[in-house]
Amino acid sequence: MKGSKNLPEPLAFIEAIHKKGVRYLLIGRQAVIAYGGPVQSMDYDIYIDGSEENTSKMLEIAREFDLYPSVAKEELKKHFKFKLENDISIDVFRAKAFSSAETGKISFEELYNRKTIAKDPSGLEINLPSIEDLIALKKLRSYPKDLQDIAYLENLRRKK
Repeated sequence: MKGSKNLPEPLAFIEAIHKKGVRYLLIGRQAVIAYGGPVQSMDYDIYIDGSEENTSKMLEIAREFDLYPSVAKEELKKHFKFKLENDISIDVFRAKAFSSAETGKISFEELYNRKTIAKDPSGLEINLPSIEDLIALKKLRSYPKDLQDIAYLENLRRKK
């Protein structure tokens, strides 16, 4: 991350968007890891409020990290997903909602209103979907690793 005043890792970027008030949720396998899941992943997926204001705020912060969108800013409205890229890659989802026959429609707003804020000992805070909502998001795809994640999350939910 040449010229960047920040650490060249996704968590530093996520910490920055959190502190600056971007409306986002960490989703995917990294969210499972944040819930204590015994899995590994180098992929980072975030789901953001796709409003122009929120997207612009996130892109401004991304520039500070030398992260650039895979799609031109004026084209973002045509895409529900894009990547922020440089030495790292972060998938950014900005759909108003996701839906499937099994889970029905799940909107960003609903997920965000039910979010959990995870905090590690260093003080890092990250917005996560609730366990139930993360299960629903995982059920949208149901790849083998998603099925493993669902089993872990369902077991965690039963213990709570």
